[in-house]
Parts: sequence; structure tokens; C-alpha cells
Amino acid sequence: MKRFRFASIHLVLIGLILFGILAISVRLLQSQVALLAIIFVVIALVTALLYYQKETYEISELEQIELLNDQTEVTLKNLLDQMPVGVIQFNIETNEVEWFNPYAELIFTDEEGFFDDDKVREIIINKRSGAASQTFEVSGNKYAAYLDLKTGVFYFFDATMGNRQLGDAAMIRPVIGIISVDNYDDMTDNLPDAEVATINGFIASFISDFAKERDIFYRRVNMDRFYFFTNYAILKELMDTKFKVLDQFRKQTAEREFPLTLSMGIAFGDGNHSQIGQLALQNLNMALVRGGDQIVIRENDANSQAIFFGGGTASTIKHSRTRTRAMMSAISDRLKTVDNVFVVGHRNLDLDALGASVGMQFFASNIISRSYAVYNPREMNTDIKRAIHYLIEDDKTNLISLEQAKQMVTPQSILVMVDHSKISLTLSKEFYQLFHEVIVIDHHRRDEDFPKNASLSFIESGASSASELVTELIQFQQSSRKLSKTQASILMSGIMLDTKNFSTGVTSRTFDVASYLRSRGSDSSEIQTISATDFNEYRAINELVLRGERVANGIIVATGADNRIYNNVIASKAADTLLSMSGMEASFVITHNQTGKVAISARSHKTINVQLIMEKLDGGGHFNFAACQLVDMTVNEAKEKLLEVITNELTKTTNQEELS
Repeated sequence: MKRFRFASIHLVLIGLILFGILAISVRLLQSQVALLAIIFVVIALVTALLYYQKETYEISELEQIELLNDQTEVTLKNLLDQMPVGVIQFNIETNEVEWFNPYAELIFTDEEGFFDDDKVREIIINKRSGAASQTFEVSGNKYAAYLDLKTGVFYFFDATMGNRQLGDAAMIRPVIGIISVDNYDDMTDNLPDAEVATINGFIASFISDFAKERDIFYRRVNMDRFYFFTNYAILKELMDTKFKVLDQFRKQTAEREFPLTLSMGIAFGDGNHSQIGQLALQNLNMALVRGGDQIVIRENDANSQAIFFGGGTASTIKHSRTRTRAMMSAISDRLKTVDNVFVVGHRNLDLDALGASVGMQFFASNIISRSYAVYNPREMNTDIKRAIHYLIEDDKTNLISLEQAKQMVTPQSILVMVDHSKISLTLSKEFYQLFHEVIVIDHHRRDEDFPKNASLSFIESGASSASELVTELIQFQQSSRKLSKTQASILMSGIMLDTKNFSTGVTSRTFDVASYLRSRGSDSSEIQTISATDFNEYRAINELVLRGERVANGIIVATGADNRIYNNVIASKAADTLLSMSGMEASFVITHNQTGKVAISARSHKTINVQLIMEKLDGGGHFNFAACQLVDMTVNEAKEKLLEVITNELTKTTNQEELS
């Protein structure tokens, strides 16, 4: 109800009336008491009127505020309903859509008139997984998006207005990149100055043309390293072309007979340029330890995932003796500060993982007596059982079971992971979690599942095997103690396993290491006994080989029966056998393993990177040999999934060749 408020004229009239009453009272009343009473009543009446007026104004202001709030709320609601901004409320846990405004309904309603929840969830999941793009497309229209994970709200707006493309703020985010020329030092070490100058001129000219073509600012900071600065719009163009610059550089160096490739680490994001630069350097290191000839890109965000390009050639990065010597000193210094050293390989040990474990236990024992090589007696193939038997008889290696090791760990203990750098592949994840700090020694390409608590990592994808890396560390240690005959034989068998008896992935360094192990008593007959295949294994291998099927030119896939269990050794040897056949570039063997999962063993020569294929299936490994395990899947389902990935990779490779 509207309240009455006194106007100025009302107050004047009231004043005149009261004055009249007082004047009449003075004339008519003779008693002073009566006159005072009349004056008191008049004053009381004036006070009451003033108080009423005051209350009326206060209540009116409160009502006005409430009315203003109501009007504002209605206005904002109408604005939210009418303005071209989509707002979608979603469940933070399940990503299910809970509410949306009319504009969002307009954009995501399909032809049948239903709101497309699946499309919205797909966009939300992609953005939550760290997708680099800040835009999405619906029905050919582009929309800029923002995700608020704290409140569970997804905002988006049309990136076009009046047929004029609006600037996407995401496109001007800063990008910092670092370019490294792979193998530069190895190639130029023994060349005369004139030839080095020719190589330097070619590299400088190529990078300059690359930068000028895209208006990228760059600076050469070393003979084999460049830094560049640009924005995300340029980076997106490069990503859309699959970074054909890698293929162009490789092609031009091949024409000049320069064994050089490029690696890049690139980072982008908002805010702190120092953090973006540091992330770019980390990404470059990842590209190098993964074998070079590739690009690693990541947004400066805690939830972002790395994006990989390239990696289509075998590892070209050669580990230098200087780096090995430096790593030997760093690892030795670190081991001097702990009370226990535990060395583990990956699950289902093979001879390379066992050899590297034995070698690192020997290395550590020269520094600290409480060092142990850990194995799991429940997960041993026949060759590992024979090797463990030889080591126990030799009694020169501190071998302990996994259960024993768990009881001996202290807060000052350190874990050394050999022949693997993925937490999911370690001998025991439960055992790994007991340590605050780990050291990683591996020859496989590094990926996202890398231990965050790794204080030192010696990862050289150019090495033939983990046993080779560990043996080099032992050589540089120059201890008065010598490897025993059995220890040297186990290390040699690890190298022979991963090089297929010195036929693939070997360098001069591999033969240097083999010569050193031979001088320490490595026995070929003992190695043959350890790695020999028994009759039942041989028959199982041949069964898998006979089930092989060509799925593409130079690619063969073999599948085991769904009701048959094969160990990893049988599957890997079958893959090796298939690859050795004429015309084969890659082989894949799919079987059920002892854990109930479907395992895929992959092998290749020089043209197909099986590691990239296995990474798409949450596995990993090396350029020429890799593996993965799939859960809740039959062998045939795994085969279909594998063929889909192979097709995609071959298509991508074909497109890159066409672009180059």
C-alpha cells in the first residue's frame, strides 16, 4: 500500500492552524495553566507529525531499494535470456547438464527439437582434459568458450557478429618456442671449419625462412639452438599443417647428406612469461628424450596435456660420454646421502630389465652396502627364473623379493627405476608409493606418466637397451670391484634381447659396452642357456605366427585365442619372428596374458613408429618395440581398436608426406 507523505504546503497549513489555535487560546483563556496545557498539546502534536514524517521517509527508502533490486533482477534475467551469451550449468562430478538459458537452448537444439546433451558434455570433457583450443563449432558457427570448474558453469558466445570475425582473445596468447638441431655436435665434431660453416649457414637460412614466412620473432642463442616468440594464432596454423617444417628440414638435410633433424619445445598460455619459457624448455627436453625429430606442445596450465607432432623416424639423438660421466657423478653423489637403495625393473621382468637391475645394484653397492635388486617371484617367465637361479648360485648380487623389500623401506631410502619411466609399468605401484624420491634410468621415450618425484633421470632413447646405459655408468665409475661372470652375462643377455642379437638399434657404443662385458667374463654359452626357448614356448610362438594376417602393406597382426593365456615372452618372440619375414615393416601380436588383460606386443623396422601407435592405446615403449595392455576387452575387440589406430596413423603419415 502506498504511504501518505506530507508535502511542503501541508506543513505550512498545519503551522498556520496551530498558530491560530494558540492565538485564540491566548485571547480566550485567562488561566496560565490552561494556556500552558494548550501549548504543550500543540508542541506534542508538532513532534508527532515530525516523527511520522521521518518514519514515512525511512520506510519509503527501504521500499525503493527493494523495488530497485526486484527491477534489477528482472532486467538481468531478461538480459540473460535475450543476449547472445550461452550459459549452461553442469554437474562438476558427472558433467551432466542441469540448466541452460534460452540462447544455449537455441544453439544446441537439434533438428528434431531436442537439446543435444551429448554434444555439450563432449565440449565440457574436451575443455576439462586440457584441450588447447578455446573455441568450438556447432553447425558451422564458431563460439568462444569459458569453463568455470568451481561453480560448474559453462559460458560461450558467438565469435562472429554482423558477418565480421571478432578477435578471439585466446588467439593472441603468447607462445614461446625453443628449436634444437638434433645430432649437431656429433656431426660437426670432426669436420673442418669450412664444412661446419656450410652447415651453420644452411641451418640459419632454413630457420630464418621459417620465421619470416610466419612473421615470427626469433634469435639464435647457440649454434644448434634457437628461441622464438609468437602468438597462438600462428601456433594454431602450424598445428593445422601438422608442423610440416619437420619434414621439410629432414628432406633438405637428406638431400645435402646431413644426418640432422629438428626438435621443438613449445609452450603457450596467459600471464607469467617466465613460466611459459620454463615449460617450453621442459617440453624440449621431453622431445629430446623421446628420440628427437618431434615437437612437444603444452599450455601453461596444471591440467593441460602435452600435444605431440613428428616422431616419425627412429631415434637420432646419440648419448654422449660427457653426459654419461656427468650422470654417473650425480647419481653417485645422491646415493651417498641415503640409507637404502632399491632397484626395480618393470612388471613381468625381461632380461634387459633384470640385467639393468643387477648392474645398478652393483653400481650402488660400490657406494652403499645396503643396496638391493628387487624382483617379484610371482611374475617370472622361464628365462627370468633361470637367470635368477644363476644369480643366486653366483651370490654376488643382493637379490630380494618384493615382499622382503617392502619391510625394509625407510623415509631415507631411494628407489631406482630401470628400463621403464612410467609409474603404471613399475614392478609394484604400491612399492613405488613408499618412496619420496626416485631415480630413473631408461632408454624408452618419456611420456606423461613420468614420476613427479624423480630427482634424477638418465633417459637416452638412442641407446640400444637399459643394460647398455647401466654398463656405461659402471665403466665410468672405475671401481676396484669387478662384475662377476654371471652379472656380466646377465647384462649382455639384456643387450642381446633388445638388439635381437646385435641386429637392430646398435651403435658403436653398443659394441664398446659388449666388449667391456666380454672382458669381464660374459659367457655366451651361459647366455644361450638363460635365454633359450623351451619346446612348449616354441610351439606356442609358432601357433601365433601361423595366426598372423596381413592388414596393410608391410604390416601383419597375429591374434591368440580368447581362451588361451600367453606370457609376454611368447608374444614378444612371436612379434620378432613375424617382423623378420620378408617385406614386413611392423608386426603386432594380440594375446590374453596372465593378468587377464589383453596385451599387444609391437615391433617395427625404420618406417613405422610403433611407440606412437601403442601410446594411442595407453601403452608405450620405443620406436621399434612397444606394448600396451587393454582391460575389459576381447582379443577381437582389441584387434579392431588396433586396426583403427593403425589406419589413423598411416593416414596421418600420408597427409604429412603430401604436405611436405
